[in-house]
Amino acid sequence: MDELTEREVHELVLDVIVQGRLLAEEWPDAGVVPRGCSKNLILETLKKLRSRQGCETLDEDLLDLLGDTIRRSANEHREDLGDRSLKFDIETENIFDARTIELINLMHRWKLLRRSKRALDDKIEALSFGEKTLSKIH
Repeated sequence: MDELTEREVHELVLDVIVQGRLLAEEWPDAGVVPRGCSKNLILETLKKLRSRQGCETLDEDLLDLLGDTIRRSANEHREDLGDRSLKFDIETENIFDARTIELINLMHRWKLLRRSKRALDDKIEALSFGEKTLSKIH
């Protein structure tokens, strides 16, 4: 792997780690409490992300679980808030309820983490596919 590619991968990894840590740190402030059979998995994932670990086990299913937990909590707080904040970027400047703002911001943070993780996964897959393709040529 050339130096530029290595640097790109390291930057993508760093972004996933930072976004994961920030999500885990902001989660308690938003008051999102995981429930049901996924509670322990979510709490353990947040603990790992807070300590800058766990990104290698953060797959699409686990990301979806985190996002859905935020979405449901926001919908319980205010009807359709979670669904809207999942689909759209919501401006918070004219919102005066602190919890609503924290939930919107947490959903935004989750979207940033999902985007970062997908970019990393795409880059890794592209590198793997590129190597396989080149090996067929040589």
